Amino acid sequence: MQTADNGYLLIADITGYTSFLTASELDHARGILEGLFSAMLAKLHSPFVLSNVQGDAILAHARGKEVAEGHSVINTVEALYFGFAHELEHMINNTTCRCAACRNMANLDLKLFVHHGPYVEQSIAGRTELGGPDVILVHRLMKNTIAEDTGITAYAAFTEQTVTAIGVPEYFADARRHTEKIEKFDDCVLSVLDMAPLWQEHRARETVIVPQDQIWFPDVTIEVHAPPARCWYYFTHPERRGDWVEGVLNLTRSNTERGRTVPGTVEHCAHGDGSVSVFTMRDVRPYDHITFDMALPLNGSVRTTIFLEPIPGGTRITMRCGKPTTASPFTRPLLKAMTLKAAGPVRKSWGENLQTLATKAEADAPAGDEHPAHIPVPEAVAAAVAAHLPT
Repeated sequence: MQTADNGYLLIADITGYTSFLTASELDHARGILEGLFSAMLAKLHSPFVLSNVQGDAILAHARGKEVAEGHSVINTVEALYFGFAHELEHMINNTTCRCAACRNMANLDLKLFVHHGPYVEQSIAGRTELGGPDVILVHRLMKNTIAEDTGITAYAAFTEQTVTAIGVPEYFADARRHTEKIEKFDDCVLSVLDMAPLWQEHRARETVIVPQDQIWFPDVTIEVHAPPARCWYYFTHPERRGDWVEGVLNLTRSNTERGRTVPGTVEHCAHGDGSVSVFTMRDVRPYDHITFDMALPLNGSVRTTIFLEPIPGGTRITMRCGKPTTASPFTRPLLKAMTLKAAGPVRKSWGENLQTLATKAEADAPAGDEHPAHIPVPEAVAAAVAAHLPT
């Protein structure tokens, strides 16, 4: 039985794979590659699901109806590269082995290809495979002249169809344009992003979360029958804030980066009573957590972290609120007295808002979704990768 879909096809291809294997001891090379594949697959969450592991690459796809917004595609591409780069850097920095495999792993890198178009899911010998001309096209892109033409070796290449479907032109403003000629296909126009500087920027950002020993009141936790990407969409999309936060009439943002919410982004939330709440983002890790400071009277602020954790069938959301603070020693006692009384009502309000978000996100999820949040089990991932490595 074949199911026709229109959506995103994604390939993450390890650069230097063949040279690495042929010049390295197989036992150490196997462990290194299993670690890299496992790190990538751990970052592959709904709406993308794994199709298969293809030796030196993984193929994933996301059905169009399951993609809440184009940012979720961008987030997945970046997460895959960051997961790969972090694991590779960790292994390089923590090995004392001088075998060829451990010396050569620094030559490995990652290329990503994303295409939007129709494809079918077909059952072959008990396995589900993707088929169609567009699946062939994205595979053909793996053999290209991008590095020779642009000088970029670690990249994410998005086809013209993908850029249009994502609908975030600001993100691709600095991308290199490249045209690839592929036999039996029209010329393929690509937007190529250099992932190396994005990784350096990512790793330089400090992780900011509210520590457990500095909470204002006990954490608020809720389980939502919708994947992390769908929940993240409600947390970060300006037009969705009023759907789940009571009394919000309008939200405006400033200091975004290429149209995305990043540390330093400021949000002004207008409420029906005429008040305006101001939030400043401090840490933004798609599908993992977001931390922000909300301005309070008396020059005070309260820091909040919202954690997202994939669970079978959905997402566990935890809201952790830090103790309100102010830089002024003169107003600190008054702020403490004010917020002490407010702790209970604020916690209750957060619980109600998150419950509303859960209801909205679950109703918004595509009917008949066959793909729950993708939660790789380390042992299963290692076995799947090992099955595609030479013996």
